[in-house]
Amino acid sequence: MTLEIGKVLINQKQYKKAFYIFSKLLKNKHDDFKANFQMGKLYYELNDLNKSVFHFQKSNKKQPNNPNILFNLALALRGIGKIEEAKKIYLDLILINIKDVKSYYGLFVLDINYISNEFYQNLELIIKEDKISLFEKSLIYFIFSKFAKKNGKLKEEINYLKLAHRYCYNSNIIFNNQSEYYYKNIISNNFNQTIFQNKFEQLDFNNQNHIFIIGLPRSGSTLVETIISHNEPNINSVGELHAINTSILDQIGKKIYSKDFDYKNYKLSIDKKKFQETLIEKYNNFEKKIYLDKSLENFFNIEIILEFFPNAKFIHTYRNFNDAVIGIYQAMLPEISWTHEIKDIINYINIYKKTISYFKKKYPEKILNVDLAELSNQKEKETKKILEFCKIKFNNDSLNFDKNNQLANKTYSFLQVRKKIKAYEDNKYQPYYYLLNNI
Repeated sequence: MTLEIGKVLINQKQYKKAFYIFSKLLKNKHDDFKANFQMGKLYYELNDLNKSVFHFQKSNKKQPNNPNILFNLALALRGIGKIEEAKKIYLDLILINIKDVKSYYGLFVLDINYISNEFYQNLELIIKEDKISLFEKSLIYFIFSKFAKKNGKLKEEINYLKLAHRYCYNSNIIFNNQSEYYYKNIISNNFNQTIFQNKFEQLDFNNQNHIFIIGLPRSGSTLVETIISHNEPNINSVGELHAINTSILDQIGKKIYSKDFDYKNYKLSIDKKKFQETLIEKYNNFEKKIYLDKSLENFFNIEIILEFFPNAKFIHTYRNFNDAVIGIYQAMLPEISWTHEIKDIINYINIYKKTISYFKKKYPEKILNVDLAELSNQKEKETKKILEFCKIKFNNDSLNFDKNNQLANKTYSFLQVRKKIKAYEDNKYQPYYYLLNNI
């Protein structure tokens, strides 16, 4: 029963409480494979992937052929850059179950060349079966799209991408519909008119120089996060925690999804004391006091964040508009509802541009714009600019983060970041621009 409570607490992002439960279980029985597995998942959520690997490995020793343990271990190993070890696990999982779509996808994420002709043919057979889930279908079609791209078959790539996105959206249609409603109707109409209720206690927690990376996916946010983390070990990189948004949703409740909800006249009202308590619970799961939060949607929440963290800094990463649209569409971002149609991506970006422009004018000293093209082409200059903004010292090792084995990150982009920064390709997406005029 206690283990089940801990699992629920992880899902609720009450990590401190979950940690207490699993620590107690492991104190009584240090090699309990279930408790070690859950502790591994907990550390994965906390972005402490080295500890996550440790506990998954302990769990694996007791249950060496458990696919669930192995798959999660591979994810954590990938996050700390142990590619060969992760690859071996994915191959073992495919040997255990030749129809394990997620393991094929895991291999593909590591390197497209790990998908052999034999594996590709396996996927062609699997996709024809009715038994696989909509999400598994989306993963297969996404793999197919990348092979089409590799072979220069643009039309084929786009057709596969359309299928991948359709199945991905429909695999979690209730969540996606609600998410779209939230961004389009609630946050986008309330980003600059929040009402704050009640007082809250000013704590050291509130006055720290927290850093928030904001903007759009595929625009250099992981690269900036890596630069900062590499140069300042005392900063807690909490990844995409989404603490602000979930704290807002906790207060709004389910009423926003009702058909008769008047979102146009709705004023976002925040109970400051309750909001603070929620934030402390979410951020205090981490050891260090200064947080680097890469929840990109926080550009909507700048005013709310400054109300609670007056010393906060925002790094806004961006790229060419057309490249941003195509880059997002070519990515598989299953938890972001607006990424599955070109028209939805464009609508979201237009809202984002309006919001960023408003806050940049209002808080110019708080927001640093970082152009992905400039960061790629003028590495040292732009890195110095970022570090100076964050009050972090630049040294000769500042650009050598690709050699830092201690860095960990769960995002797809991080594998690219482990390589040296490449020059920005101006014409990379140009063949796809016709999509923007044919929606």
